[in-house]
Amino acid sequence: MPQRKQTDSAMDRFDAAINRFIKENANGGAIRHLADLGYTPEEIKERLDFPMDLSEIEESVREYLKQKESPEGAYEIIREQTKYGKTTFRRIKKQD
Repeated sequence: MPQRKQTDSAMDRFDAAINRFIKENANGGAIRHLADLGYTPEEIKERLDFPMDLSEIEESVREYLKQKESPEGAYEIIREQTKYGKTTFRRIKKQD
């Protein structure tokens, strides 16, 4: 029986890795490109060919913006919502 748990865990990790790979290849470049153009996660979701949850798109945008930061840790990514409900991400300089 212990062998079964290891197999299930290995399969879960494999499934998660395949899922990330598929989403990155299907939408990763498009998400980064549209984020660079200033699109919100909701607008990005409307334009994707491969369906993806809004929370996953938001996470991808947040991670991408964090990677674009120059010097390490100098900026913080915040999520904002306008009075009309439009969600955006903004990079602000951290105050020391």
